[in-house]
Amino acid sequence: MTRKWNNAAHGFLAVMAAAVLATLPACIMNVEYARPGQSLASHDGKGLVFSRIRFFYNGQEFFPWDPAATVRSLTDMLRDVDRTEARHIWLRRLDVTAASWQLQPDKDGSLAIWLPAGDYALVGTEDDPTQGVPLNLAVVALLRVPAGAPAVYAGELVFADEFREGWHGRYVFGSGRVTTESMATATRTLEARYGALPAPPALSAWCVGEQVPSGDNNPEFARQSRQLLDGGCRAPP
Repeated sequence: MTRKWNNAAHGFLAVMAAAVLATLPACIMNVEYARPGQSLASHDGKGLVFSRIRFFYNGQEFFPWDPAATVRSLTDMLRDVDRTEARHIWLRRLDVTAASWQLQPDKDGSLAIWLPAGDYALVGTEDDPTQGVPLNLAVVALLRVPAGAPAVYAGELVFADEFREGWHGRYVFGSGRVTTESMATATRTLEARYGALPAPPALSAWCVGEQVPSGDNNPEFARQSRQLLDGGCRAPP
């Protein structure tokens, strides 16, 4: 599979930007992507996490990793408005101070990566990491990768930003939700692309919504995130 990567300097900037959410400098967490022809059997004790991340602006889907696929409305074309906004995402582990390079899903937002068991935060920004300025970062979702699962379906993660004269919701990407009804279809799509899974996937969906704690200058972020994941993404009373 061919992927476009930012150069090392840009990647390092992105990792350090993600580290703003931690109180200690981050080390790099290598993330390996599934590849056609590579066995999907147990991989160094890691689980294959697969998902799809989708973005909508004012009811219209756009594709940050394939801007050419975004269809602009006639109104947008007349106003010369480009809704193919950039989206940049990273993973950060909660139990150790480590952040990934910028994630690069497929053009349709599909993502299939090998991860060790543990808890993770998905960090996002609409800013350009290559400009050398502080990024407006936010934790947009949480994920728990269960131990002993050869494959994990994290659901379809959907972010929607409704147009209100440039207004954004609480999150960098607008409001978020996750659906898991697509698990059977997502599994078939994964296996058609990469080969058969060794066992049916476990289900461990992204945790998204207002209950996700802020990572901005919050020393309790990791504890609060784990507590939320322990409760199945339900905020404690």
